[in-house]
Amino acid sequence: MIKAIIYHKKNEICGYRISGHAGFAQAGEDIVCSAVSILTINTVNAIEQLTSTPFSCEADEKKGGYLKVMFQKEIDHDAALLLKAMVLGLEDLAKEYKKYIRLNYKEV
Repeated sequence: MIKAIIYHKKNEICGYRISGHAGFAQAGEDIVCSAVSILTINTVNAIEQLTSTPFSCEADEKKGGYLKVMFQKEIDHDAALLLKAMVLGLEDLAKEYKKYIRLNYKEV
């Protein structure tokens, strides 16, 4: 199962952590893992290339599809919008594939 945690502070997203594998299908054919990877990695790339918001990123495939992105400073409007779009996609996936992805929110 994929476990996704959206970190927030005062109703503003300040990071996220993704870990695990969906187990929907065999490796290389798992559409749930692919969808989560595309949403989360593209968000990192878009924030890095299209905004000036600094963040830290830690990834390790050996830890079971682990990705953690955290923002220490205030997030600009564009980065916040990209994060909200990612969360919308993850929420839709979690509704459709309940057995394969769990989405939680954590106040920090």
